[in-house]
Amino acid sequence: MPLPIVLWGAAAALGATGVFKGAKAVGNMKEAKEIGESAENKYDQALNQLEKKKEKTNTKLEDLGRLKLSIFTHQIKHTIEVIKKSKNAGGKLENFESSISIEEIKAMETMVLNSLKLEAGLLSGTAGGALAGFGAYSSVGLLASASTGTAISSLSGVAATNATLAWLGGGSIASGGFGMAGGMLALGGIVAGPALAIGGFMLASKAEEALTKAIKYSAEVDKAVSEIQMIETVLEGIQKNSDEVIYTLNQLVQRFESMKVDDDSDPQAFKQMIANTKILKDLLDCKIIDDEGSPIKNIKHTCQGFLAI
Repeated sequence: MPLPIVLWGAAAALGATGVFKGAKAVGNMKEAKEIGESAENKYDQALNQLEKKKEKTNTKLEDLGRLKLSIFTHQIKHTIEVIKKSKNAGGKLENFESSISIEEIKAMETMVLNSLKLEAGLLSGTAGGALAGFGAYSSVGLLASASTGTAISSLSGVAATNATLAWLGGGSIASGGFGMAGGMLALGGIVAGPALAIGGFMLASKAEEALTKAIKYSAEVDKAVSEIQMIETVLEGIQKNSDEVIYTLNQLVQRFESMKVDDDSDPQAFKQMIANTKILKDLLDCKIIDDEGSPIKNIKHTCQGFLAI
């Protein structure tokens, strides 16, 4: 029996409502997927960018460490050799008077010896990871050991006890290093991957629930990306510090080379070389990141001061 007109109209309305809800559910699912994919892409791009800056920062620190090592094995070494054979020193450091104390001269001599050993270790591949630590920190305490093993382990140990350097130098958590998580923690940004992958909310029983979860997921990604960008700012600061010190050390090396002497026959020139050595050593002792892994402030001003002396 045909439905009465009124009932037929009601059934049609219900059917239309069902079609509308079905279309809306499909739309919500599609939107949820688009939001999720967009957020995931944003997160992956941020991590890739961070990884590139991490590699660049580590390279800068290694370049600085290599330059410091070269200065010890060339310019500082030259000064020590001239001092030891000078007439004023009588072949002995104890009788030498200059702007560098006897204790400093002895410490530098030890550092030169250990620099040569460390250099040999780098060539043989037994001192991996040491250059970044040497670049980041002061030479005081890092090369002041009389033992090659201790000197190298001290340099590597800096990275092992500083999550930032451990992360920069590589070493995933699986291989025993702090990995990315450790580095991020040290830099003040705990960046964990967003907890819910796209597949998670696409399996939601209701389209509205999937859309809600997708929006929440996107918000978590935005927060993580913001923290990653903060870490990138820190890395950029470390890079700038490295560049400033590298530039200044190269300028001081040029000055040293233009004024160095091979003996003390010209007292004034000899004294000038000692002064230049003192300036070089003081800058070698400046660290560019603090114990928390953040860039030391006002390095540029410090470097300008050394050049102005």
